[in-house]
Amino acid sequence: MGILFVLIGAFCFALSNAYWKKVTQTIPYQIGMFYRGVFASITFSIFYFVFRASPFFKGWTVRDLAIDNQFLLSIALSIFNIFGLMFFLRGIQKAAVSVVVPVSSLKVFTILTAVFVVGEIWKTQYLYAFILSTAGLLFLFLQGTQSEDASKVRKGIIYGLASSFFWGSSYALYTYPIQWWGPLGFSLIIETTAMLFGLVLIIKDGLFGKLFQYVGSVHIQTYIVQGILLVAGGLAINVSYQYLPIMVINILIISSQLLSVLLGFMFFKERLSIKQWIGIVLIITSFFIVATTA
Repeated sequence: MGILFVLIGAFCFALSNAYWKKVTQTIPYQIGMFYRGVFASITFSIFYFVFRASPFFKGWTVRDLAIDNQFLLSIALSIFNIFGLMFFLRGIQKAAVSVVVPVSSLKVFTILTAVFVVGEIWKTQYLYAFILSTAGLLFLFLQGTQSEDASKVRKGIIYGLASSFFWGSSYALYTYPIQWWGPLGFSLIIETTAMLFGLVLIIKDGLFGKLFQYVGSVHIQTYIVQGILLVAGGLAINVSYQYLPIMVINILIISSQLLSVLLGFMFFKERLSIKQWIGIVLIITSFFIVATTA
């Protein structure tokens, strides 16, 4: 069951990651973050305050939300995680999806946090899967750099690494707020925080006056699509923490980057090379290694 939730989340995040490239070409990423967050926070609010007692959401809430130390720590972790999205969006504005996505997907920070902070037990199978998946990402990255100039690649790598650090470290720590609130409660916290974070960026970057310029029917459709992917993907991944170890989830979720790259090529008319096919095979192999040990 846990693997199924990870796959659902990976699929949704893959679509979202590739789609962000197209979105940021016409909409400032700060405004996109805010409106996507509005949709997600409203949806999770309805789920939490209206339907959480229904059989479908049974077990997805641990206790009622309350303003205490755990609530404040959950918000702090949410902000830390959102920096990962911010750097990812900046990265795909500067470089190709096939450059930024593989770098941002490196799981070294997740593994270090899971082992040395959370205290998760390391298994030999994880090492094999990590080596194969990292090698696969390297093949995807090396091919992506061939179609970019040096300055764009450099910026893409920097933003991708920053994204990997913030995303990877925070994902390993998700286990705590999910234990405190359940996947539904924590989803509401993190997406509401993301919405407010986007608003802060809008104000900081002087875009508040343009906020209502991006509410046309085409824009709203974009926010809804991104919001649906966020709600479905985020909730599925958060639920998977109730079934699987942290490292299993984060190695499996690398599969989302395969589809992100494929969709990136589809959207921007790029072709898969031999190196990229090798990378895909390696990542798929690592996926099956983890899946058979989960």
